Amino acid sequence: MTQAMPNTDPLKPGYPFNAHLVAGITPIVKDGELDFWIDRPSGLKGYIINITVSGGGLVFPNTENERTVTKGDMMIIPTGAVHDYGRHPDYHNWYHRWVFFRPRATWYEWLDWTDKCSNVGFLSPRKQKSEGLISTIDELFQSIDNTCHQNSMLSEELSLNLLEQILIRCRVLDNSKPMSPIDPRILRACQFIHENIARELSIDELAQVACMSQSRFSHLFKKQKDVSVRQWIEDQRIALARQLLITTDLAINQVAQYLGYQDALYFSRVFKKNLGESPREFRQSQR
Repeated sequence: MTQAMPNTDPLKPGYPFNAHLVAGITPIVKDGELDFWIDRPSGLKGYIINITVSGGGLVFPNTENERTVTKGDMMIIPTGAVHDYGRHPDYHNWYHRWVFFRPRATWYEWLDWTDKCSNVGFLSPRKQKSEGLISTIDELFQSIDNTCHQNSMLSEELSLNLLEQILIRCRVLDNSKPMSPIDPRILRACQFIHENIARELSIDELAQVACMSQSRFSHLFKKQKDVSVRQWIEDQRIALARQLLITTDLAINQVAQYLGYQDALYFSRVFKKNLGESPREFRQSQR
């Protein structure tokens, strides 16, 4: 019995979305090859952000959360959120640019948009008469699409940098959401973590760096970063591991030791849990 080949086209059903960042444009035309409904009741293991460039789409049809998106409208779908959208029947087409990504730990505040339905965020720059900003954001989407398809060791890092610019601009547009400055004590602890990423860091030690009690530090850190201290440290280690695997020829066990993992097998399990592939598979896919 012939085994079916895995789908490598992100525009077709069954694509696994196990990369760290994938980008493209979906050109849906009525009765065309891509004119089907996207229905993922369990969502994906990452985020998707998109912007409509022409036509219109329909999200959560026949429900109280039904939304129409047209040119300039943006949508962000978090990890695990239901996907239920397609071309709006009143429009002949729906072209939308999109980026699938695993967020950096420092991005989480920018991913929580004020206008949400079923955990999916919506943003309409055109309603704020921000045509210039729409154009800038659209160009950034195009740059990500072009950059992530280049055979460069740093193409993914450049793509993530461009995506960060999009998220910051969206945060500026989402002006109904008050800015919450990061407490300098938490910033001090984060800097300490970066400077000692290979060490085993205890909550007690980090709380002392922040001049706070352990319980107060843990609570405030989670409130300001949207993740626990332990998860944030793990996210930073995985982010650095990705850079080392892409930009150096260090062996897997050397990368693990550099990041403070004494057991290379345990490091591989943590890496795969976060990115969906082992460090070796990740390095091979990037090269």
